[in-house]
Amino acid sequence: MAFKPPGQCPACGEWVPRGAVACDDCGACARSGWSDDSYLDGVDLPEGGFDYDEFVEREFGRPSPAKRTGLSPGWWWVAVILLLALGWALLAGLF
Repeated sequence: MAFKPPGQCPACGEWVPRGAVACDDCGACARSGWSDDSYLDGVDLPEGGFDYDEFVEREFGRPSPAKRTGLSPGWWWVAVILLLALGWALLAGLF
């Protein structure tokens, strides 16, 4: 049974006034969106289900192991030694 205004548009849910030829909001009409037999007519949708994991692997490949980011521990020790030397120099200059 095809939709006849007034009522809610079956395509977008907005109110369609009496005598309207098409929905003011989405433009659906008896030829494009109100007819029961035109639902998904002409749309080539795949028959099978969609496997998201397979799609991601196909598009982006396997994820590489996470690389460690940031400074290595050696650089942290260099920074600590430099800060201690700077602090010692400042304190030695005050006394």
